[in-house]
Amino acid sequence: MHDVASELGLPRVAEVVARFYAAVRVHPALAAPFARVGDWPAHEAVLTHFWWVTLGGKRYMDYRYRVAEKHIESGFTPALLEDWLALFADTVRESLPPELAEPWLARARHIGESLRQLHAFHAESALSAVRA
Repeated sequence: MHDVASELGLPRVAEVVARFYAAVRVHPALAAPFARVGDWPAHEAVLTHFWWVTLGGKRYMDYRYRVAEKHIESGFTPALLEDWLALFADTVRESLPPELAEPWLARARHIGESLRQLHAFHAESALSAVRA
């Protein structure tokens, strides 16, 4: 993936993250699973760092990301993931020119696919345990 962090700049990444999570908090399907976030400024700071590093920026926080675990713990389903990805795509495309939006969205889709596969694995494991 092409490094777009330097082209975006950290302030713009933070702005997109803030816009996106403002939309999440009022989204009909996504608001409920995200209601467990107690400190939105801290959550957005961590996610700004996550996206900054994911897009090729240099780490400035010491934080261990547990993307898959966090999504499983919060009960995120494939349907919620689709809603998340659609809202994220809308927000990123509204906020950035295509040459910056599309590489970011490609990375989000890749992460989404990993989460889908993990969800399928856990669903199959749970079904196997019930059958045993």
